[in-house]
Amino acid sequence: MRFTNRVAIVTGAGGGIGKVTARLLAAQGAVVAVNDLDAAAAQATLDDILSDGGQALAIPGDAADEDFANQAVAEVMRIRDRIDILVNNAGISVVAPAEDFVAWDRVLRINLYSQFFWSKAVAKAAMIPAARGAIVNVASIAGLAAVPNQIGYVVSKHGVVGLTRSLAVEWGRHGIRVNCVCPGITATDLTTGPGGLDPERLRARVARVPLGRMGTAAEQAEAIAFLASDEASYLSGLILNNDGGQLALHSGVMM
Repeated sequence: MRFTNRVAIVTGAGGGIGKVTARLLAAQGAVVAVNDLDAAAAQATLDDILSDGGQALAIPGDAADEDFANQAVAEVMRIRDRIDILVNNAGISVVAPAEDFVAWDRVLRINLYSQFFWSKAVAKAAMIPAARGAIVNVASIAGLAAVPNQIGYVVSKHGVVGLTRSLAVEWGRHGIRVNCVCPGITATDLTTGPGGLDPERLRARVARVPLGRMGTAAEQAEAIAFLASDEASYLSGLILNNDGGQLALHSGVMM
C-alpha cells in the first residue's frame, strides 16, 4: 500500500478534514498518531481507524502548546521510532469585524504557531536525522485572498503559506518536503455545523465556485495524501488550491 511502514501525525484529527485524512492515511497503510484538543474526538477517530483494520494511536492535547507538541512527538518516537509524515491541520475561525476582533492571539496560535511548533519538533526528532520526510500544512484559500470579518483567520492562513515556502527552502537539504493545501469552501462543521456560516452567506460563497458546489473533506484528504506520498517526491514548496476554481475566478476578496 501507498504508506506501508510509514508513521504519520495528523493534528486536529477529531473531525472534518483532519479526521478524514487520518482515516485515509491509515487505510493506505500508515500508522497514524491522532491529535485533537478534544480527547473524546481523538479517541473516536482512533476507534474508527482500528475498526477499519488500520493502526493508530491517540495523542490528545493542545496542538498550540509547544511543550505538548514536543512531548507528543517524543512519545510517537518512543513507540514507533520514526515519523515520516506530518499533517498540520488544527485550526479555528472566529468571525468579527477587524475593529472589534479580540481573539488575535488565540487564532494565530492555533492556526499558525502550532504548525511551526509541530514542524520543528518532528524535523528535529525524526526527519532531519532520517534525511527524509513529508510535511503537509493545511491553510485555506483565505491564505491567498481575503475574507471580510475574519482578519485573524486570513492573517494566520497567509502565515501558513509563508511558513510552508520558508521551510521548504530551508529543509530541502535534509530531504524534507513541505507543501500546503489551501481548501476552498468545504462541507465540514466549520462551515455547515453549529457556529458555521449562516445559510445566506454559505449560498453566496458556493455561488462563487465555478464547479457550483462545496468540496468534501474526502477531496481535501486526497490532496493531502497525494502530497504526503512518494508520487509527489519532487514537489516541495507547492501551495495547492483545492477550491473548485474559486481563486481562478475571484483572486482578491472571497465574500
